[in-house]
Amino acid sequence: MQISSNYPRIENHGVLLNNRTAALVSSEGEIDFACFPNFDSEMIFSSILDRERGGYFTVKPVAPNVEGSQYYEPDTNILFTVFRSGGKRILSIMDFLPMSSESFVYFSEIHRRIEAFQDVKISVSFSPFQKEYRTKARAIDHNGYMFFSRKSTQFLSTRLDLDLNEDSVTGIFELPETEVLWMVTAHNLKKAYPPEIFSSERRLWQTRKFWKEWLMRSSYQGIFYDVVNRSLLTLKGLFFEPTGFMVASPTTSLPESIGGERNWDYRFMWVRDTSYAIESLLQMGYLNEATRFYLSVMDQFEKDGKLFSVYGISSDSVLEEEILDYSGYEGSKPVRIGNAARSQLQVDQYASLISSLRLLLENSGLISAHMLEKVFLLGDTLMKIWKMPDSSIWEIRGKKRHYVYSKVLAWKGITDLSWLYKQMGDEKSSREASKEAELIKKEVYKRGVSPSGYFTQSYASEDIDASLLRLPLIGFCPVDDPVYKRTFEEIENKLMPEKYMLKRYTLDDGLKGNDNSFILLSFWYIRNLLRMGRLAEAHEGIIKMLGLLNDLYLMPEEIEFGSHRYLGNYPQALSHFSFIMAVYEYNKAISQR
Repeated sequence: MQISSNYPRIENHGVLLNNRTAALVSSEGEIDFACFPNFDSEMIFSSILDRERGGYFTVKPVAPNVEGSQYYEPDTNILFTVFRSGGKRILSIMDFLPMSSESFVYFSEIHRRIEAFQDVKISVSFSPFQKEYRTKARAIDHNGYMFFSRKSTQFLSTRLDLDLNEDSVTGIFELPETEVLWMVTAHNLKKAYPPEIFSSERRLWQTRKFWKEWLMRSSYQGIFYDVVNRSLLTLKGLFFEPTGFMVASPTTSLPESIGGERNWDYRFMWVRDTSYAIESLLQMGYLNEATRFYLSVMDQFEKDGKLFSVYGISSDSVLEEEILDYSGYEGSKPVRIGNAARSQLQVDQYASLISSLRLLLENSGLISAHMLEKVFLLGDTLMKIWKMPDSSIWEIRGKKRHYVYSKVLAWKGITDLSWLYKQMGDEKSSREASKEAELIKKEVYKRGVSPSGYFTQSYASEDIDASLLRLPLIGFCPVDDPVYKRTFEEIENKLMPEKYMLKRYTLDDGLKGNDNSFILLSFWYIRNLLRMGRLAEAHEGIIKMLGLLNDLYLMPEEIEFGSHRYLGNYPQALSHFSFIMAVYEYNKAISQR
């Protein structure tokens, strides 16, 4: 990628993760998004959302025709950005967020190791916080530079003598061949410390050890091994260690359509992700992670006395939606923090928690009778609310509807509820739940099928919805069910502009901007092909989707039709979960064959 001063494309970024927060690093050497101390805290660096107002930390070479590329140190989330000029490597930056096996130890720091491969000039620019809240930097005892906002401080630890500007520090320096330079930025320190105090080499060793040891516990041995491992490392990093919750993505307001308004804050936990997470983690051998995640969600449900669709990851989280005075990525407004979807009724969230418990029990998970009682409370609620209109899996704002996907997920949840009752010896409750599930199925076939014979997005509509690709995946119907076969064809004809790439629905939801290829749906489609016995096409689909990914195999929420550029918040947990399950099932299918 040729370095430019414009917005770097989303796919031209690596991500740093450490179970507390994340940072995006562009292949131009710029940290252009990071929140401290937590995923959903104050944005310290945010120039990816506004090149004028957002903070940044850039290190790059000053040389002609420079190109940057990125890779991860194998089996870790330690990121390298390598710069070449004239085809020759001239500079390398290694970035990481420190990790520790002691979960209560947290380093609110980014460490940057800069290494020269020939005599090279480097440019350094550092300016944290939103522009309106920055104050003039202070140089402190030759240890570095401290910035202050209305909420916190951000310190840059360096021995370099940088120029103090109005709201930034900058400089150009000669770095001799083989020279190594460490720089550390740390959040909310009261005093300034020299770089050696941060023990970067030791933190690097601890971080490398953590990621490698965690990944070694994976049970996966199939094809696309390296890509699966990258997904696992990414997903592990999206968990918030203090609460056990998981963010859907570490970013906010990266647009689903350039210039559109489908820009949401995903730095929170979605209850529906529970079932995707548990299914994937169990198949990869991570029973402990799956169990802890589930227990964390259920404990929060017990404390609240009700279920919300979206949860903050910590007690400091603020979900009330607010619009920032940012220009947005490539002019895509608005830029939001918080998410109003928290208050929506989304029936599939209830089903997700019930079905997740069944998955755990079927995979030797350790669950108490107390936990079962909490799930039965959710089941009682689901038995009542499935008849109500809701906002669907897509969190469509405005009028609530009787979405077929929501009804089918209610069927799944209540079917699994019946199974749970049976395991507890409560035959009466099991039969009652089973009858309710059958009632839902009959209603879906009666009210959720169009005159043309396909499942519709909602009752009394003709709209098509690609979420219905999940019906055979959860056992609602087989792939050769006549109504489902017609539905599959309609989805292919109306929601798949490019082979294996699907948009979500035909409904006009009133939002500005196009709906692009939603990666989750591509892998659901591939899993459908596997169930149809179309293994060659499933393999072709996996290869197609992997070919659209960047060199780091990090997955966004969406990919733009035609240009194939990344869109939406990045990296996206749902995309990685759906990939893992598609590849797992593909391996299973070819081994059985």
